[in-house]
Amino acid sequence: MAERGTQAALHLADGKGVTFQQLDADARAIKPAGGLILAQGDVPDILRALLAGFLHGIPVQLVEKDRQRRVPAVPVPPGTALIKQTVGGTGLRRCQFFTFDQIAADVDRLHKALDLGARGVGVAAISCAHSFGLTITVLQTLLHGVATCFAPQPFAQPLMEAMKQHARVFLPGVPALWKAWLMGEVGFGNVSLALSAGSPLTLDLERLAFEKHGLKIHNLYGTSECGTVSWDESPVLRTDARDVGSILPGVQVRKEDDGRLTVMSSSVGLGYDETLPNERYGDGLFTTCDQIEPCGGRLFFERSVGDGINVAGRKLSPGEIASKIRRAVDLPSLTIRGATSRDPERCQDIVAELDLPQSAIDAEFKTRACALLAPWEVPRKWIGRKNDA
Repeated sequence: MAERGTQAALHLADGKGVTFQQLDADARAIKPAGGLILAQGDVPDILRALLAGFLHGIPVQLVEKDRQRRVPAVPVPPGTALIKQTVGGTGLRRCQFFTFDQIAADVDRLHKALDLGARGVGVAAISCAHSFGLTITVLQTLLHGVATCFAPQPFAQPLMEAMKQHARVFLPGVPALWKAWLMGEVGFGNVSLALSAGSPLTLDLERLAFEKHGLKIHNLYGTSECGTVSWDESPVLRTDARDVGSILPGVQVRKEDDGRLTVMSSSVGLGYDETLPNERYGDGLFTTCDQIEPCGGRLFFERSVGDGINVAGRKLSPGEIASKIRRAVDLPSLTIRGATSRDPERCQDIVAELDLPQSAIDAEFKTRACALLAPWEVPRKWIGRKNDA
């Protein structure tokens, strides 16, 4: 604080800044209630809540702006500093528990491997309630003094307005956003490091950024449960779309008999609030839902075998979507699943399979069925009974 107190910790869209001293004062003024602090809202809200929890030694629970808090199904484990609630690869929304040391291990590993202290300001254009956005921006601010620039909307114009205030920035995104930014004529002249995670980065999109702007987008792979596992550090274009980069120092992996990747590192969390049969998560080890081939110190992503649906980097629960549709239209039989999208940056589309004649699934029915869904939860394909008689 003595070194950076008067410097800006957070740059706002209107050009104003919040210093480390102001952030510290705001965080200390927060009065914890109910044994935890809720971190929900925009970047400034999340920063203050996280710091308040760390200062008071009280767990912080991250919740997206458009979600309700999930109450953990078990007592919060001793030593918990952070609670994430996320769908993940399994397709079930659950809480994950982390100690401060586990969180710091992931933040420190990324900071060193990506040399973030020399990259300028981190641009928060993606949600900081998601693991990638959290670790690569606001936690870098709190643990390493790397200032965050808040872009209130991830669209081309607000992003450019936010970035133009700074000589150098590093820009994390998901493939769907990178596609939109490249199509939206965003200027990347001051971007020192471009990062992509959340869903597979295609060779075509990587090549487009390189040919159009001389910008190399670096692919990362990780999970909410264990943090970042690998990153593509190369300055040249990949030749294999499965390549998700080199395994980070301090991380060990092994391929299980079913092809899934198990990760062993100091950033693996304590565990879930509800555990499925045969799951392995905790004690420094996590078995993912992803089939990945380790080869020569690099990882090659084959496929995800979990039930979670990945729509443009946002992990969705089939069960939650099905429950909302049933409440809206009282359907006795309904299956929600993910299917490969024709838009590779979207990753997957949501498919609804119903025990209704196809002719009954008209525009009026879909409007009623989707009444309780968020826009990103709406199925793109509706399949009724083959026999429409």
